[in-house]
Amino acid sequence: MSPRLVRIGLGLWFCAIVLFLLFPLVFLIPLSFNESEILSFPPTTWSLRWYRVLFLDTSWSNALWLSVKIGVLVTILSLFIGTASALAIVRHRLPGAGLLYGLSIAPLIVPSIVIALGMFMLFARLQWLESLTTLVFAHTVVAVPYVIVVVSAALRNLDETIERAARVLGADPWRTFLLVTLPALRPAILAGAMFAFFASFDDLVITLFVSGAMETLPLRIWNDLNLRLDPTVAAASCVMVAMSMIGLGIAEFARSAGLRRLRMENTDG
Repeated sequence: MSPRLVRIGLGLWFCAIVLFLLFPLVFLIPLSFNESEILSFPPTTWSLRWYRVLFLDTSWSNALWLSVKIGVLVTILSLFIGTASALAIVRHRLPGAGLLYGLSIAPLIVPSIVIALGMFMLFARLQWLESLTTLVFAHTVVAVPYVIVVVSAALRNLDETIERAARVLGADPWRTFLLVTLPALRPAILAGAMFAFFASFDDLVITLFVSGAMETLPLRIWNDLNLRLDPTVAAASCVMVAMSMIGLGIAEFARSAGLRRLRMENTDG
């Protein structure tokens, strides 16, 4: 089989998988614009009623803004921890760096239910449940690996001679990082920030175990599905999907652009 046919076949397979994953949106989006209080497809009357409920009803809007608030705090914390960890593992070549890297990205591999149960047992023993700080720490555990993976990849593609040149010219380590390394890592850091934010914003399993009476948007949707079902769930889900697709699209674009730029600079150098 020719390489061209292989590429075409893989492209068609990829498109089929994407269409399969996105197919529920064909029903979800129209349901969110339904005027009726009952989920019915196709809608007989179109309306923005349930989007108004999402943003104006306090039970929904509070859950939405709590998710955003936690996501922002998690992103800030994850950027500091993840970027510092990537620098330590890649640039300073700590003993057992490979093992440390594997442990740092373990939350991407370990099932969420295992992490959530472990956190619940720990925070329950410490009596830290039902706290904003607890939720931020819990979400940070699963958000930091995304930053480490993205920033580590960018660091491995960054020519170290540029940093050495700055040191030779008299810049101390902090000045070298701020003026040379950080600007080169900016696209990767932006991508890591997006991944970290949505790892927190979309999380349900860990939140179920450690949130207590606090309701994030995914948890609000979950509770609504258990108690009653109205099109506000569809509107909230559409907002989450739209935010995730836009944010992760920006993250992937920034990551790819940053890696291409680093490779071009290394080639030119």
